[in-house]
This record gives sequence, C-alpha cells and structure tokens, in this order.
Amino acid sequence: MTAPKISFVIINHNYGQYVGQAISSVLSQDYAEFECVVLDNASTDDSRDVIARFENTDPRLAFECLDDNLHQMGAFLHVLDRLAGELVCIVDADDFLFANFAAFHAQLHCDCPTIGATSGGVLETDHAGRPLSSGFAWLLHRRVGSPLDPDRSHSDHMILERRERELLWQQSTVIEPHEPGWHWSPGTANMYKRHYLVRCKPSLAVVGNAATDNYFMPFVHALAGSACIDLPLSAYRIHGGNVHGAQPSLPNLRTFSKAAHQRSRVRRSAMVRELASRARDFVSTHGHAFWTLMDAPSVPDGISLKAYFNDPAIQDILADHFDEILAACGEAETREALRARMGRKGYKQFLALQGQRKSRPDSRADGG
Repeated sequence: MTAPKISFVIINHNYGQYVGQAISSVLSQDYAEFECVVLDNASTDDSRDVIARFENTDPRLAFECLDDNLHQMGAFLHVLDRLAGELVCIVDADDFLFANFAAFHAQLHCDCPTIGATSGGVLETDHAGRPLSSGFAWLLHRRVGSPLDPDRSHSDHMILERRERELLWQQSTVIEPHEPGWHWSPGTANMYKRHYLVRCKPSLAVVGNAATDNYFMPFVHALAGSACIDLPLSAYRIHGGNVHGAQPSLPNLRTFSKAAHQRSRVRRSAMVRELASRARDFVSTHGHAFWTLMDAPSVPDGISLKAYFNDPAIQDILADHFDEILAACGEAETREALRARMGRKGYKQFLALQGQRKSRPDSRADGG
C-alpha cells in the first residue's frame, strides 16, 4: 500500500504575525508525503512579505495571493479541485502543527479506511504560543464513540513505529455516522478524505463565508463516520481575534460568544440546503443516510429536531426544494420523515406554507 499523500491548505488573512509559524510547522512534519498550498486572502498587513520568505524553499510548497478576500470557505473551494492529496487538512493561519500531526492522522486513516475524517486533540495556547489548556473534544466524543479495535484494522502500512501505532490505537475513538452532534476539535485539528469533501462540495452562494469545519465535519461524518485521537497534535491559538473561542476552555468546555454561536447555527443550515437541493443525488448513493444527514446540523445547536425543523429558515429551505425531495424519497417517505420531525401540527403548517408558495407567481420552489 502506498502512503497517502496529504494536502495541507493554509488560508491566511492579515495573520502576518502567525502565518510563518503555520508554514514552518507543516514543513517540519516527520511525514514527508504532502503538498502545502498557501492562500493569502487579500491581506493588508505584512502577510505577503512573510509568505514570500518561504518561496523556493521546498518543492512541496505552492503559493497564491488572491486579489479579493474570499473568506475561508471561498478560498478553500477555489483550490479544492486542484489538490493532489488523498487526505486534506485545512490549516488556520494562526494555528500550528506538532511534528507528528500528519503521521498520526495518516496512520489512523489507513487503519480505518471507511471513515471520512479524523480529529486530533489540541493544545490551547495564548497569542505567543504559551500553553493555556488541553482543549475539550475528548469530553464530547467519549460519550458516543467506541475504542478503536486493532484487530479490525485492514492496513499493513506502517507509517508509525509499532510503539507509536499502539499508542494511537489506545487513544483513538471511532464514532459511527448515525451518531449526531459535534464530537471534534476545531479547524486545523481535522483531516478529511478528499473524495468526501468533493462529494459534499457546496455552492459558495449557499454557504457564503462559513467556516470550513462548521460545514464539512458534520457533513462528512454523517456520510462516513469519523475518528478522534485523544492526543494533542496541534495548537489552537487564542489571541482575542478568534471567530469562535476567544477564551481557553474552562476546563474542557469551549467558550463561545452568543453572536458566534448564532453564526454557526445559520451556517450549518447551509448543509440542509445543499442536501435538499441535491436530494436525488444523495439518495442515489446514500439513501439510507439521507434523513440522518438532514438531522445532523440540529444537534450541535442543542435543540430538538422538532424545534429545528419548525424553524422558519429551515422550512423555507425545505419549501424551496420540496419537489426535489419528493422526487428523491417519494411522497410517503417524505411525509413520514417530515411529520416525525415537525410533528403533525408543524407538518400541516408546512404544507400550508408550501401551498401558498406554489400559488404565488414568483414561487421559488426548486429554484433557490
């Protein structure tokens, strides 16, 4: 078996004080099979000068300076189809990797070939890289995951030395696709199989400036499951300008601002829109998982399926693409699935809304 190639994608905007360490940490990996694409999102600080220092230092590095700030998701979609790696890690420019990051993730993907993503532990640091706390993800996935069974590993490929591989097995948890919720560390800590990213690649018009992990991790997990490594393999830098966690975990509990939580909720609804608009496509390949996929965005928000599917924003998405869902699942299955999620009263109100929309000359059904 050939060692899998990893594509690291570093996306930077005005993190000149940090991006150099992010690049250096990728180049310092003790696993050599990788490429690293550095995208600068129209920075106005000294980021491009910092990035330029790395040009022509390693043939595995590639750089692109964008004229406009495409935000994280836009920049990643800009480059996704050009990536050569079987595995993909999207590196936040203010984070950095430890030297064993790539090897541990690649080994786990080899040992668990059916999973779609892996997530490592993080060491939270301050702006200068000084340790603050050990992160939080283990508390989340230990509730639902099961220990990795080495006897079920289908890989004879030894990326790690035997002692390290045994440590990986001891510290890894496999989470089945039917287990909803958020089980993972943020952003940089995650590594995906590229073909699953391509499989659920969204339209930028749908997801806007969503964070990549916020969209891809629940989606890929619902498609193929995931595995978590209870070892700190990267650093999550807390410097006051973070989109989500602006304070360290206290203890092992992520702190979010109310505004950031609301943004996450809105962005995860993009997953529902992508699924609904391509329902026949997903049902043809993942029929058994379609409604599980539809449920996935609700759980990280800590609300019931009934409350989520009766949210006017979600009902608008379903109404936009109701004909597509009917064509994919059939009337009986669609009725049963939505009634189970909305309740009888909610489903009746949804059908009334759908009828009103169809009667309007500017109806958006399956056009949105």
